[in-house]
Order: sequence, then C-alpha cells, then structure tokens
Amino acid sequence: MLLREFKTHYKQGNLDDVIAVPSAKGDGYYLMVKSKKWGVNSFLENSRDLKPRLFKTQHAMMNAAKDIGFNRAAIETTLA
Repeated sequence: MLLREFKTHYKQGNLDDVIAVPSAKGDGYYLMVKSKKWGVNSFLENSRDLKPRLFKTQHAMMNAAKDIGFNRAAIETTLA
C-alpha cells in the first residue's frame, strides 16, 4: 500500500500499529502496518514497482511512520 493510502486509512481509524522489520540482507528496514479491522498486515510500498519500500536507516523509516500519523512511541522494532 502507498503512503497516501495509509494516511487515509489512519485518519479513518483503520490502522493499529507499525513495526520496523529488518531486511533479510541486513541492509535496511521495511515498514509493516497492522490492522485488526482488516485482519492483515501490509508493507509500505514504493510507487514505481509496488514492492515493499526499503529504508536504509531507522530514522528514515520512523519519519515515514510519522507521516502516516503514528507517533514515535508507537513504533515497534522486531529482531531478526
């Protein structure tokens, strides 16, 4: 799902949580958004090829989560 779509769903109250997921190669992080309403988890995708967007730093990933509407305290980080 794209950033603008996540923003809309956040405003509607459809999103519950965000999780920073380290990439398998260890070269960055993916942003996964959880929704109890939908019963699924979705990754933030880039608009060019609709693949999960890879953030090189946690800071960049957290900025995207803040753009959606989540506060910094709500961001969980999973361990590989």
